Amino acid sequence: MARTTVNPVNTPSVDYAHLPGEEQNPLMESTLHVDWSIVLLNAARHTLADTDHLVTGNVPAILGDGMPHTAPDVMVIPHARGRDFGRYVVGVDGPVPVACVEIVSPSNTKAQIRGRCQRMLEAGVSEVYVLDPIRESVVKAVTSDDGILEHSALGTYSSGLALTFTRSEGHLAVCCPAGRTVRPGDDPFGWLASEMNRADAAELRLDTARTELEAAMARIRALEARLSEP
Repeated sequence: MARTTVNPVNTPSVDYAHLPGEEQNPLMESTLHVDWSIVLLNAARHTLADTDHLVTGNVPAILGDGMPHTAPDVMVIPHARGRDFGRYVVGVDGPVPVACVEIVSPSNTKAQIRGRCQRMLEAGVSEVYVLDPIRESVVKAVTSDDGILEHSALGTYSSGLALTFTRSEGHLAVCCPAGRTVRPGDDPFGWLASEMNRADAAELRLDTARTELEAAMARIRALEARLSEP
């Protein structure tokens, strides 16, 4: 557990450093960052499929604190399914997100990440997570009188994301319903193909059993006919 008080002087006023030819746009700095974004977005969209939540990510969000936008890598917005946002303004476009995930980029400083977490928590986001793809760690950030507290989120169910962060074969992963675990590098539809193969195999076994039963019934009828002969 880490305890940190965010110093506003050390917290950048803009979340994303200015890049030549860009205008402080959100940025995913590595392929691993992109991979984890895809895993989390797809997993949360699957687990929250029966809700009215919108699962999105890297969308500029105005939190209503008078500061510039931030853009969580994953953001779950209630009552927003089917809507499209180029920028999400809390209190104007809809309610406060129920969950946000920040994926650490190579250039991020601890002050930047904790500053973003503090802003999200103070805005009323129920669950804020920080995932470090290099260290393969994930923590849940909470506020306290002493600043930001970070607790390991491994093995803890997230109601906002409807999934659990876990380890699979020694690596950080997410666990979805039915115990399926997913991590970067996995085929996102591999589980579906596996389920379809199992279903096909079960149907083939059922057809075989039905054919064998029909053959057995035919033999019984033939035997009954012979026994009924005078």
